[in-house]
Amino acid sequence: MLHLMVMWIVNLVVLLGAVLLVVSGNYLLAGVILLAATVTDSVVSSIRRRRIHAEFRERFPNSDDVARALDREKIRRLRDNEGKVQAVRQARRDVPGLPLVEAANLVDKL
Repeated sequence: MLHLMVMWIVNLVVLLGAVLLVVSGNYLLAGVILLAATVTDSVVSSIRRRRIHAEFRERFPNSDDVARALDREKIRRLRDNEGKVQAVRQARRDVPGLPLVEAANLVDKL
């Protein structure tokens, strides 16, 4: 969580720096800095998503393992009474890191 706050602060500083550059008339440099910050942020986000996915797969190698971790009766009841979207949301709250598509497929199978 700390690294997300650091990235947010760094992005804010970069944005403020770019605004100052634009105000001073250095449009090209501001654009290059913003582009570099965007690419860097995308790479860091991609690495983070891959790590989260790998950790999830280590804990739950397949869908059956995920299904066993859920309160299936509660999810079924939620799906039937409040709809699939609410059931998928609950499944993802119960199993952090559960991909959206996999959660939707599990709710359909229950």
